[in-house]
Amino acid sequence: MPSYTYRAKDQKGQSINGTLEAESRGAVNARLQAMGYFPFDIQGGDETDGGTLKSLNLKRGARVRNDDLTIFYRQMSDLIGAGVPLVKSIGIIKSQTENSHLAEILSQVNADVQGGDTFASALEKHDRIFSKLTVALVRAGEAGGLLDETMNRIADYSESQEEVRSKIKSALAYPIIMVVVGMLAIIVLLTFVMPKVLAIFDELNQQLPFLTQVLIDVSGFLQKYGIFLMVGLIGLFIGFKQYIKTDHGAMKFHGLLLRIPKFGSLILKKEVGAFARTLGSLLQNGVPILDALDISAEVMTLMPIRSELHSIPESITQGAGMSPALRQSRLFPSVVVNMVAIGEETGHLPEVLARVANSYETQVDRDLKMLTSIIEPLVMVILGVVVLIIVLAMLLPIFTMDPSAA
Repeated sequence: MPSYTYRAKDQKGQSINGTLEAESRGAVNARLQAMGYFPFDIQGGDETDGGTLKSLNLKRGARVRNDDLTIFYRQMSDLIGAGVPLVKSIGIIKSQTENSHLAEILSQVNADVQGGDTFASALEKHDRIFSKLTVALVRAGEAGGLLDETMNRIADYSESQEEVRSKIKSALAYPIIMVVVGMLAIIVLLTFVMPKVLAIFDELNQQLPFLTQVLIDVSGFLQKYGIFLMVGLIGLFIGFKQYIKTDHGAMKFHGLLLRIPKFGSLILKKEVGAFARTLGSLLQNGVPILDALDISAEVMTLMPIRSELHSIPESITQGAGMSPALRQSRLFPSVVVNMVAIGEETGHLPEVLARVANSYETQVDRDLKMLTSIIEPLVMVILGVVVLIIVLAMLLPIFTMDPSAA
């Protein structure tokens, strides 16, 4: 029977080294977890045993919702905190989850952990589902013997980010619906209603009002070339989506978004809040600052901010810290830079970043409500004016009709 050397943490976070004879690394892993230890390195034996499976390829279109992941993180925290071994915890949750794709992934993760992989390494194989942030936090939690607390923090982070996204979606849903419905109504009026109403004037030998003639021409154009116009717009949209997937295109487009009045400041505050929340969570869980910055930069959706964050590690390696690099940034507000400087000086950077995140998430919520209160009446006024113009165009020929021509 092969012999394996292991390194593990007990429930108090103390390091334990030893040797066990077992049939496989998975057996060693299971025995250690049954003893209440958290193994993070198992070496020796037959390296080809393991029983690890190839990384699971999800079916095209397979989707794991953020809510499902949050429940998984929270249940893992509860089970591990109650002393249930890691492999058994994953198995319990796998059997209870309603998402079949997540169940398949957890089955693969469970097999990898039993084969000797750490929990973080097993999750890392499914990077489409588990982000770099999640993997880094789990790895730090395993190393510190605080996996239950770490999973609970991951669940809290996931819930806070989902809450921000939900608020943005709900705030923009009504204006978007109004615009779509209004545009459809206008197209129907121009394409179907207006030609029939104005057909009665075709036989009259008199000049139509300018506004009416313009809308008749627009209506005729839509009837003849509407399909080609739609295909062209779809092609432009697809080309634009491909362009902004490139680094150059994303940099240009995101820079333009940041210059839009009100909206630009809103998305910047959202990014700053996400950066502070991510970096603070990573540092609080013991992730080295250079790794934490790299992961935080990857979480950002705006290329200009991501680019500036990639320059911070050089400042840190030179001994200057984060705040000098952020002070040179054109995007990060001075109050954030000053807070980071205070956190570095006092040694409480994770706590300071958490306060910054809370502040900016609150500002995003407030600004979003204000922006929505402006957009909704503005959209109604614009749509109302357009419909009024169309109605006037249909009524003007009646008002200006020459009675002798009737």
